[in-house]
Amino acid sequence: MLGFIKRMLNLAGEFAGRIKLAFVLSFFENMLSYIPILAALYIFTKIVAGTLTAGDAWLSGGVMLVAVIVRCVLRRLFVALQSGTGYEICARERINSGDRFKRFPMSYFTEGNLGNVTSAISVDLLFIEEHGMGAMDKVVNGYMGILLSSLMLFGVDWRVALVSVTVCVLALLALNRLQTVGKEQSRIKQDQQARLTATVIEYVQGIAVIKSLNLAGDKAQAVKDTIESTRDHSIDYEEKFTPPSFRYQACFATGTALIVFLTTYFCFTGSMTMPVMLMLLISAFYIYLSPQALAGLTAQIRVMEAGLNRYEALKQVKIIDEDGQDIKLDRFDIEFKDVTFAYEESETLKNISFKVPEKSMTALVGASGSGKTTIANLIVRFWDVQQGEVLVGGVDVKTLTCDSLLKNVSMVFQNVYLFNDTILNNIKFGKPDATYEEVVAAAKKARCHDFITALEQGYDTVVGESGSTLSGGEKQRISIARAILKDAPIILLDEATASVDPDNEQHIQMAISELVRDKTLVVIAHRLSTIRNADQILVIDGGRLIQQGTHAELLQQGGQYGKLWEKRLTARSWKIAAESKPQGIGAAAGA
Repeated sequence: MLGFIKRMLNLAGEFAGRIKLAFVLSFFENMLSYIPILAALYIFTKIVAGTLTAGDAWLSGGVMLVAVIVRCVLRRLFVALQSGTGYEICARERINSGDRFKRFPMSYFTEGNLGNVTSAISVDLLFIEEHGMGAMDKVVNGYMGILLSSLMLFGVDWRVALVSVTVCVLALLALNRLQTVGKEQSRIKQDQQARLTATVIEYVQGIAVIKSLNLAGDKAQAVKDTIESTRDHSIDYEEKFTPPSFRYQACFATGTALIVFLTTYFCFTGSMTMPVMLMLLISAFYIYLSPQALAGLTAQIRVMEAGLNRYEALKQVKIIDEDGQDIKLDRFDIEFKDVTFAYEESETLKNISFKVPEKSMTALVGASGSGKTTIANLIVRFWDVQQGEVLVGGVDVKTLTCDSLLKNVSMVFQNVYLFNDTILNNIKFGKPDATYEEVVAAAKKARCHDFITALEQGYDTVVGESGSTLSGGEKQRISIARAILKDAPIILLDEATASVDPDNEQHIQMAISELVRDKTLVVIAHRLSTIRNADQILVIDGGRLIQQGTHAELLQQGGQYGKLWEKRLTARSWKIAAESKPQGIGAAAGA
């Protein structure tokens, strides 16, 4: 348990001084808790001697009153120092964690770590925040109670003190066993909690697919099995704790009984005075309260230690820009030099080289899985290349910090994610210090101002998680407004119009025109008609650059681009023949 306090002090960092001061206050408060016992001894001595006066009673009562008042003041200061500090520590850690997460390699989030990340931040830190400071107080009070009660008993009667010390030693041995069980079981409990979190998140995120394929029962069974497994582990957790906890508590129960028996025996044999006996009889039911609390605290502390293990493991993940420098770029061209990259074992990109001049438009085309999105991800250093270099403004992205790189890049994804916040704050995500007027100006350029103002709450409308209350086209335009507001010199577009209706596509194309003006633009394109005017088109196939040129040049070359263009023209002229039209489609068309 003392190791837990050391770990908490390490976690506290600059706040550790406050916690140590709180320990000092707790020590003095504990000392004052023995004042009523000593006052009782004083009164009993006076009563037995027949010398008790009103002044003695007033003196004893006054001392106890002052002790209570001082204890209240010390406790108030203690709570202000320790509990308030706990909230500040966890707030700091959450903010630091968010900063670290954006510097993690994206591979970390695709290796089954989502449950651990979610549990560490939303469960472990919350549990430490709510119980960590109180647990440290009880640990200090527990050990302090053993020390102070032993010193007091030695000052009163060494025989009773020896019995008490023996009881405490046996109790500490039982406590050690309790902690061993707790360490093993808490790790199992935390792992099970992470599995449960990951399973529930997967189920909720995939609920639309599950329902559409009528798999709700099958997938719900998987969640049910995980919940039942968590229940079984929790029951086993409690069962394993019961025997050592019982032995620990039994030590103090035995110690209390022995003190009552021995003090009574010593008094009636004449080796102990009546006042001392009465005082010890009262204190026997009091002196072990603080250390007894350690039994119920052990399980809690072990859970927190397991949580600290998981959280500290997150802090040990190597950040991708650990050796990066804050470099201010003075130009914004992009270059790939003999880049080879693999997500796992199979290579996704193979010896790719090309240049994207500043303030030009470059389009990436190719079949799904050819490596287009990977190129965009490498530009913003979501992953690091295995071979070659990715240069932005002539600087290798590996030498830049994430902040100094990403502040120069805006990305508009095909699948837009909006936060469960107001439209205003979602747009301001591109520039947190933007004024309301700047947000409105960006929204107008993105062609989303009109539909926003038509909403009942306007820019203060909360869009729901992932923007669930808006259509795909509306979310897309808000994401473009976010990028316009950021005003980064490099724009990456991952086919922003691939999955929207024609009306929205027109608005989005106009919004993109505002976004990319005088920017270095890289477009991942599936609709070849949208990139006919690109300064250069890169054709990617199987992770290799197989063609490069303008639209006209590539059509003259033929090859893969010519085939893609022909397929595009065929797809545009495709229609369902009347004689082969299914009845359902015909009925729908008629409707």
